Order: sequence, then C-alpha cells, then structure tokens
Amino acid sequence: GQIGKEFIHVHHLRQVATVGKAYEVDPIKDLRPVCPNCHSIIHKRKTAFTIEEMTVILKLNKNGQNTSH
Repeated sequence: GQIGKEFIHVHHLRQVATVGKAYEVDPIKDLRPVCPNCHSIIHKRKTAFTIEEMTVILKLNKNGQNTSH
C-alpha cells in the first residue's frame, strides 16, 4: 500500500562484519535492493541465502513447489 511505497532494504553481498573497517563499500558491486520480507528470509539462515538462492526459492513458490530449506 501507500505506506510502503518507495520503501526498500539494501542487502550487503559481503558480510559487513568480515570485510574490516578499511574496506570501502562499492554500492554497485556490494549492495542489492531487496524487499524487507526477502531480506529477513535471506538472513534466516546462519550463512545467509544468496540472491540467486532467493530467486530460485521465489520461482519455486510461484510454481507451487515446496521450498523448505
């Protein structure tokens, strides 16, 4: 709805905790916009799901297949 219009999360492809303070984040190379719900699911696992894994999960769900990971 209107309250969520233009609202997005940004996912770091490299874990912030592991890159060190000297690492300079490149927004194009290191960040991906994702919806808040997908961002939560990405981090539901100790080793975060990749964007590619989430894409497969979403496609399987769209096709009505079980995606219990």
